[in-house]
Amino acid sequence: MKRRYLVDFFDSLLSQSFCEFDIIVVNDGYKDFSCILDKYKELNIVELVYSNTIAKNREFGINFCKNKGYEALIFGDSDDYFSNNRVELSLDYLKKHDIVVNDVTLFNENGIYERCYMSNRINNKSLIRYNYIKNKNIFGLSNTAINLSILDEVIFDKEIVAVDWMLYKNLLKNNKTAIFINTAITYYRQHKNNVVGLKACKGKYYFWWEKQKEIYEN
Repeated sequence: MKRRYLVDFFDSLLSQSFCEFDIIVVNDGYKDFSCILDKYKELNIVELVYSNTIAKNREFGINFCKNKGYEALIFGDSDDYFSNNRVELSLDYLKKHDIVVNDVTLFNENGIYERCYMSNRINNKSLIRYNYIKNKNIFGLSNTAINLSILDEVIFDKEIVAVDWMLYKNLLKNNKTAIFINTAITYYRQHKNNVVGLKACKGKYYFWWEKQKEIYEN
């Protein structure tokens, strides 16, 4: 993780229009995080030192928030950053919906190259149903927010890569409500280390359909 990625991430949190929130960080190996804590003393950052697979890191963070009694969880990846209204609008829409998914704008080292990417195929304030994501995904763990009251303790298979798809697919299958908004934005950084499925494990690429298929295929 490049330090400037973290600076972009925390700068966007420092600029939020609603600022009464905690930031729960699962630190899976970043060695100089104390420098970030010193730089952003205005933010209430809780560091959890934990290193495991992608799925288990997310499981640990979600369950920590649930067990600590937080009411809402707004997901974010530390190589992305957010529009300054993301927290405010996420909490606002969570008053009437279980899940909020916001639009993403794609950028790389050369700058922004695709604004409001998901709005190309879905309208603002659309309700997202289970059938919509059976064979595709717009729910990421950097552009979603959730009422934690709808979750029990989560347990993810350690090799699952598409944790986001699996989590939200199962919630929608159980009739939880989700809304898409394009008025809040996740700026989604494109680089070689955030592409799903590029790393093999024992000669295989563990996407969702390669682990416990009988659970996820319906």
